[in-house]
Amino acid sequence: MKIVSISILGKKNNPLYVYVSNEENKRKFEYIIHTSLDFFEEKVPLISPLSKKSTQNQNDMYLGHLFPTEDYKVYGYLTNTNYKLVCIIDDSEIKEQEMKTLLNNLHTILVDTICNPFYITDEPITSKTFHLKILDLIGKK
Repeated sequence: MKIVSISILGKKNNPLYVYVSNEENKRKFEYIIHTSLDFFEEKVPLISPLSKKSTQNQNDMYLGHLFPTEDYKVYGYLTNTNYKLVCIIDDSEIKEQEMKTLLNNLHTILVDTICNPFYITDEPITSKTFHLKILDLIGKK
């Protein structure tokens, strides 16, 4: 599995953090990330605790594989505070549990950042420490 992009979207679907492995394809990944919002909206009623169709544990906000593209697979995770985590990987095989663990760890890094009293809610994350933690998480450090 090669992670080509990781992004965090705020409560208003604004990009808070976007990592891309190849800057030349940044617009392409931004388009894929924007497209993923439709899939978040489609899947959210299925995991809502109020939904009678809910098939997931209420505490499990991992949405899994959202959709494939020609070259990539897109995975999603929705936090209980409505932040959206999107991971785009190359079209290789991956165990669902590996992706779930990766996105759970990303959520933990996000929570640590948001709990910083100097962080302004729903503003882009520009912390070098945060970026280094992301690189460490995906094995690019």
